[in-house]
Amino acid sequence: MTHLQQLSPHPLVVHGHNVFSQDHRDWSMLLNHFDHVSILNLGLYYMPVIGYGQFLMKEMTKFPNITILKLEVLACGHSFGASSFHLLRMSSGIRELKLKLLDMPRGLEGQIACRSGCRCVEPSNWETKELVLRCLEEIEIDGFIGTEHELALVRRLFKWTTMLKRMTVHFNDSVTQSKGKELCQLLLSFSTPEICMKFLH
Repeated sequence: MTHLQQLSPHPLVVHGHNVFSQDHRDWSMLLNHFDHVSILNLGLYYMPVIGYGQFLMKEMTKFPNITILKLEVLACGHSFGASSFHLLRMSSGIRELKLKLLDMPRGLEGQIACRSGCRCVEPSNWETKELVLRCLEEIEIDGFIGTEHELALVRRLFKWTTMLKRMTVHFNDSVTQSKGKELCQLLLSFSTPEICMKFLH
């Protein structure tokens, strides 16, 4: 069995033209050389305007066994639930999930990057598909603002896990104290009593 301690490929474009597809294929071929990766660091990048770009994550169809999955997401206002679901479906044996939500690039703050009918929701059935993360015990989210897209994914994470023990949420610096309290109550309503919830502001 080939075991790799840690792997950190360069960030991957989630939606785009075929020119980016080769990056996904090359990276998938690299992963296929290993049976187990202890820590997989993945960066997901969304273009500010997706247009008619294809869902490039479909180029990745198989992962080795992974213990800790670290996702760094630059969503630029887009929904990142479909891409996260695609990766988690291939990483169903992970024990820890660390999700880092990156701030909007300077100069794009306040601009509406995601409009009705945007292709970022594709595949659109990710919220209704079944997924069981039987080994996932700990989730850490850094940079949480509480957008509709973020809440949609967190709500599903609670439904997909069966052994979750801890969830730690680090709020983004832009979140006010009153908004933070409101988000704490909302996230607690998704959770169950046996899960230890920790909020950091």
